[in-house]
This record gives sequence, structure tokens and C-alpha cells, in this order.
Amino acid sequence: MLAWIVYNNSMKLKNILRIVLILLILTGVVAGLLYVTIYFNQRDIKKLSMPSNKDGLSFTIKNKELLDQSILLETGSIKNVDMQILSFKKDGKYVLQKGRTEDNNPELTEQSIKYEAKRREAIALINSGFWSYEGLDRPFAQKEIELGKTGLLYGDDQNNISAGTYPNIDTAKMFTHMGSNGWDTGAFGILIKDKKVDKSWEKGDPDQPNARSIYVETYDGIIRIIQTYGHKSLNKGLNHEDVYHLLKDLGYSNIRLAFLLDGGGTTRMYTRSDNGKEKVAGAFVDDRTYIEYLYLTKRDSNATDPYIWRDQELVKAGKSKSITYDDYIKAIYSNGKVPGTQYQFEVSK
Repeated sequence: MLAWIVYNNSMKLKNILRIVLILLILTGVVAGLLYVTIYFNQRDIKKLSMPSNKDGLSFTIKNKELLDQSILLETGSIKNVDMQILSFKKDGKYVLQKGRTEDNNPELTEQSIKYEAKRREAIALINSGFWSYEGLDRPFAQKEIELGKTGLLYGDDQNNISAGTYPNIDTAKMFTHMGSNGWDTGAFGILIKDKKVDKSWEKGDPDQPNARSIYVETYDGIIRIIQTYGHKSLNKGLNHEDVYHLLKDLGYSNIRLAFLLDGGGTTRMYTRSDNGKEKVAGAFVDDRTYIEYLYLTKRDSNATDPYIWRDQELVKAGKSKSITYDDYIKAIYSNGKVPGTQYQFEVSK
């Protein structure tokens, strides 16, 4: 009987030790995986972080947050106003796309922005430009172009993004670049392209402190959306010289493309953290409305948002300027002409 009790206790001890050993191994595996995750997160944060340069414009970063281990959100301040920077890899998990609001011209409120972000399953959303090719007939679009806001940013669905100046844009090349799931948005214009500074956009924007929204792509494959807040009514924000000084932090020779989007009181940025917390930052100074926006969605998702706005009187006169990718494709596989417009393309053989 005593021997059986000793044997039984011995087996219990062995089982306990076996369980302890398994728990130690599992703890080691979990700790190892956690270490690897932290290591790669820190590596990505370092790679995606906005660099600072003593010759550039001084700014302070107060917080860094990695969204879905793919997008770095940096928050801080510059010239006594808040700033935010979204940075992500060009060939990474997320791509930039353009969306249109479900309602026509709704108010640019936090509630509306969150609704659009949820509808798109977007991890981030920002304001875009003033006009686009599919709505060139809009009186508002023509007014903004006449005021000098002639820059055009356009891309496909794989983060291949380019820019030009309206009306000096080869429309056929633009649509070929965009493809069936591409997008375009017209705003102030090119700041830097292929390392070269361009200041022609300044004619469409008063040189005074204001909120700014800047698209930047560097040669190392990083895309950034830089937003600085404030407003001209408050005499706070960045003027033209400040914008270029800020870009010096990245180094002009490192910039493939920098483009100034709509800013001022329209400047907004929505982000969704991994814990589901949503945040909308921006220049909340007055009541605004909007139709289009840019947002970050997972690569290869179907983000097509077909739309066309044509002035029927211009169509009757054959002078409509609005055009879509589908119009272009139909034209090159027929007689090359887009009905109701002056667009004429080479017929595809």
C-alpha cells in the first residue's frame, strides 16, 4: 500500500513537472513571438518616421502609432499648430484611392467623415482636391481652375502616382496610367517633381499662413501625407516658404513627387487605430461641404467608383470637358471620338 502511494505521488509529480515544462516552453514561444513583433514594429516605425533636418523647418513629434503594422501615424506640432503625418510603403498592404460621398455635397463634419470611412472600410481618409476630370463641366471646377488651381494628381490602384498641370496633360497617357480602377484629383499643384522644385502653383494660393495637406513620395518607396493645421483667419499655419522648408527635411534630392492638395478649412484626416478607436483631426474653423476624398484601402480591393457629371448644354454644343476612363476606352475602340466633347484619341488597332 505504501509503495502504491509513493508511486502514485511520483506520477503526479512527473505530470506536474511535465505541465510546468510545457508552460515554460509556451511562455518562451509567446515571448519570442512578442519580441519579434516588437522588433519588426520598431524597425518599421524607424523606417517610416518623418526625418528632421537642421536646414528644414523645425517640428516636434509627440506620438507615433503603427496602424495594422503597415501605416505610421505621427502626431506633433509645427509653428504653434498641430500636425499629423501618415507614412506607408508604396508596395505595402495599403493603397491610396479616391472616393465620392454617398450624399451629394454633405457637410464636412466628423460624423460624415466617419460614415464615409466606415462605408469604404478605410483605415485612413483625407481631403482631396477641388475638381476631377469626370466633373470638369461643373461650374465650381472651372472656377477653381480659373483661379489657378490647375495641378492634377492621378494614380492607378497600385500606388503608382503621377502629376501634371491642366490643361497641359496628355489625357490618353493619363488614362493609360490610371487604368480601370484609377483616380484623379485637381488641386494647387506640383511642389517638387523628380527632385526639381516647381513654384507655378503659387499663383492659385495667397502666400499667407494656412492649413496645408501635402502628398509626398520619396525614392526609397515611402509615401507620406503631411497635414499641418491652423487657418488664414487665425493667421496660423504654413506659408509658401514654410512648405518648402518642411520638405527640406526629406531632402529635395530624395523626393520623386510632392503635391499640394486642398488645404485651409477643408483640411481633415481620419484614422482608425487597431483597437477600433476613430479620430478626426483638422482645421475646424467654419462650415464646409465636400464631394470627394482620398482614403487608404487594402491592396487589390475593388475601389471602383464610376461617376460622370456633364453639362447637357455643353454636350449639345460638343464642348463638354468631363470624361472618364470608360469614355476613353470606348473611344479608342470605335472612331476615337467621345460624343458631346472635343476629345479625339488615336484608334486602337
